[in-house]
Amino acid sequence: MVQIRRMYNIVLYQELESAGVPTRTIRQALRCCLLKLCSGVYSVIAECGLTAHHRIASFIDDRGWTELHEKTPIDELREDYSYLDLLRCLRIRYYPRYREDDTIWGASAAMLHGIPLFGIDSGPVSVAHPRHYSKTSEVHRSTRSVAEEDCSHQAQLRLTTPIRTSLDLVSLRGQRAGFAAMEFVLRKMVLNQLGSPNLRFGYPPEIDRLARGQIVDNWMPAIKRLRTGQATARRMADALDPKSESIAESYCSFNLHALNLRGLQQQVKIYDERGFVSRNDFMDKETMTILEVDGVDKYVKVGRGLMNKESDQHNRLLALGFTVVRFKFKELLNLSTFSAKLFAQAPKLRQLVRVAR
Repeated sequence: MVQIRRMYNIVLYQELESAGVPTRTIRQALRCCLLKLCSGVYSVIAECGLTAHHRIASFIDDRGWTELHEKTPIDELREDYSYLDLLRCLRIRYYPRYREDDTIWGASAAMLHGIPLFGIDSGPVSVAHPRHYSKTSEVHRSTRSVAEEDCSHQAQLRLTTPIRTSLDLVSLRGQRAGFAAMEFVLRKMVLNQLGSPNLRFGYPPEIDRLARGQIVDNWMPAIKRLRTGQATARRMADALDPKSESIAESYCSFNLHALNLRGLQQQVKIYDERGFVSRNDFMDKETMTILEVDGVDKYVKVGRGLMNKESDQHNRLLALGFTVVRFKFKELLNLSTFSAKLFAQAPKLRQLVRVAR
């Protein structure tokens, strides 16, 4: 993204000025064909055809970007999470006033690594610096040092590694969000190690062994470098499962561990006399219980076809004797709400609860 300067038609104020575009014209274009990403950094989003803006249009190299804005109503773009996330990434990537020894960290590093976060806002860029502190509307620079082993680079940017980023999120955004970030990073590492396998037919049998290896070799050293929270991070690392396929599944897994409820397996295939029924998020064979979780706005774009398919799967699971408990995403956000529904609909699961030591 950074190597190709004109991707997304990124243009700096100095470039516009050098091309003879007055400041007044730039301000006017913000209501037309220009989008301000951060101080001194813009994106050309349309070829408006106005004579006064023709010099701005000369910076268009990415036609796909302008076509997106010309064909999609602005209200629809404002509701598109992936579009909003992209704008946040562009603001972080092209912020022009990073200092030497700045390290992007926290939620900002998570954005650049593609780590999913629920409810992320478009606040200032989070930066760590060993000596300086400053806070503006565009950047929050904290005084903290980050070990070289916990740093990575994307083009000219220095940022915390995916592992360190996920560990930092535990204290910054809470244990549930941090756990989901940790599982996402672990899953990506293991799948890369396996050569990005096709999971349509299930998970390779060695996936859990490889995950344990990654945790021992890569996570534990990073945890030892944390100044605080090492015990919590180790406990969470021991509970990670690379088979969580979404932030919702990670939230559910976190809740189950918080309740000391053990024994449920993830991504288990179920069959009946007709053949394959479904691959379920969580299943306990002893109590014949299945847990299914819905992500954010699951049915907004998939339509009624998927709903009918899942209704058929649900009925077949009931016919096999399973108790199926389905959680909406918002029900995963509160442990009390989750626990009350879980044990009300599947009371047999109480026998799996281990006494906390």
